[in-house]
Amino acid sequence: MARELMGGHTMRISALILLAVAGLGSGTAAAADLIVDDPEAIAAAENYDWSGGYAGLFLGAGSGDVTLTEPGGLVDPLDLAAGGWLAGVRAGFNAQAGVLVFGAEADLGKTWIGGNGSATSGLNSLDYSYDLDWLGTVTGRVGYAADTLLLYAKGGLAAGGVRSTLTPTAPLPAPPPISADGVATGWTVGLGTEFAFSENATAGIEYDFVSLGTQLDYSGGPSLEAKQDLHIVKLGVNYGF
Repeated sequence: MARELMGGHTMRISALILLAVAGLGSGTAAAADLIVDDPEAIAAAENYDWSGGYAGLFLGAGSGDVTLTEPGGLVDPLDLAAGGWLAGVRAGFNAQAGVLVFGAEADLGKTWIGGNGSATSGLNSLDYSYDLDWLGTVTGRVGYAADTLLLYAKGGLAAGGVRSTLTPTAPLPAPPPISADGVATGWTVGLGTEFAFSENATAGIEYDFVSLGTQLDYSGGPSLEAKQDLHIVKLGVNYGF
């Protein structure tokens, strides 16, 4: 089965993600130099208190791959590249113990992340699409605080609303399109850095890897297993209370 992937815009998004992650990596390496066994440095790192609740906003870009597979493996998988944007809200809390910060966070975002492709087998051909309409995560966080700078790692659960359409294009006359939607579930891990620019306000950048999967039952058609791996970079601001 020949496939044609239509994801040119995703290449631009991927380039943006690479640049952002490179900046995050260099910042993390520089801040890591602050982790020393000097008691005075540790005391200085405790000047700013990260403890307490917070709420915030974020926006970002995401790019990744989607595979639609017939459970019995009787037909070749349908692959496509998906990319786009997201924006949302988040809330969480931190508890600081020395230079270590522990916390939990939940976020929910509206996403405009999708892609499409086409496939041909003999005289039969079809176009297909896949869209992620919303994405939410619940994660735990652990980080290192160097005064107003926080470096952290996170991991937890993820879920998102997905929809897909299969549109036969040959042979003619082609049957009408068929669609499916559902809630995909999975997991996420990430890295981030956050900077406090006032007593209550912070800003930061975060990279997340999200893996989602579900079974899509197309109306009047087949059932396909959908798997999506997504790389996301988010910029955000939080307000502590």
